[in-house]
Amino acid sequence: MPPLQDESFTQLADQERKREDKLRSSRPYARFAIIVIVILGVVVAGGLIVRNQLQSREVAAYRSYMAEVADLVTRANDVGAKLAALITAPGNATRKDVETRVNQYTKSCADLTADAGALTPPKALQDAHQWLIASMKLRERGLVEFLPSLMSALEVQDTDVPADQLSRAMLKFVLADVAYSEFFAAGATGVLTTRGISDIKIVSANFLQDDNLASKSGVVEWLTDLKSAEQLQAIHGVGLIKVIAKPSDTEITSNGQFSLSSSDQLRFLVTIENQGTMSETDVPVTLRLQGPNSSQPQIVSVKIPDIKPKESKEIEIKGVHPTDYGEKALLKIDVGPVPNEKNLDNNSLEAHIVFIL
Repeated sequence: MPPLQDESFTQLADQERKREDKLRSSRPYARFAIIVIVILGVVVAGGLIVRNQLQSREVAAYRSYMAEVADLVTRANDVGAKLAALITAPGNATRKDVETRVNQYTKSCADLTADAGALTPPKALQDAHQWLIASMKLRERGLVEFLPSLMSALEVQDTDVPADQLSRAMLKFVLADVAYSEFFAAGATGVLTTRGISDIKIVSANFLQDDNLASKSGVVEWLTDLKSAEQLQAIHGVGLIKVIAKPSDTEITSNGQFSLSSSDQLRFLVTIENQGTMSETDVPVTLRLQGPNSSQPQIVSVKIPDIKPKESKEIEIKGVHPTDYGEKALLKIDVGPVPNEKNLDNNSLEAHIVFIL
């Protein structure tokens, strides 16, 4: 029996040794597997972090771009609101005020077009961005056409033909809102939805606030009211302000008598003022000088090419010859009248002139 026990013990020892050898040989593979698992975990976690960072940057880029768009559209809506207020409730605005303000609105829209063109949209919004620029250009072009049509409309009594012109210009404002809504805003909404960005609000474009203002019937309504405003009535008229005789530097006033040196350099500086609300062109200025022994007066006429409301201009009249020494001559100077001028009380001057050595 002892030999059998020894043999069993030896077998058990061999089996234990083999098991330990097997465990020992499997340990490097286990370590390798653990390392691989750890590395894969790090890679996956790193990928998620990178993806989240990239996604965060993408969302930030969309937010930044759409915030700039919102600013542009808000500014455009503000310009439109001011225009609508000007034509429907002008207050004490004169024609000059109307012209100045509409020019300012046009400049603002031109700036908005340039600012829109300077934006850098995310790649997915590049096509939609072109519609944003187009909508800004449409408003700018509409205002460029609107101003001359409005100023011309205020010149005439008719409202039908001017309403057609103004409506065509103003429909560009409505079309700009449609282009923005249907192509930019809709396109941007689709892109943001696809990317799972739901917290960005797209500002609505509403330039005129009330699109009926651009329809022909709407234009006739507000234009009729505008034309009835007293300060916007077409007033035509010029006035004679001052007359200086050269080379004696003598101011000639109405109903006076003045002695002037007889000179071949005789000339008169005449200052006139546009006292109406409308620009005038080709304003006539006529000088008449007649001595007691002359059957016909000397007449010299000149024209002022253009003069704006409230503007004063000086014009020189020469080619006038002194009358005989010591004789009392009649001098008369007339300015205007311009078409549709009603008040002629300050358009002329008469005085007596005596030429001396």
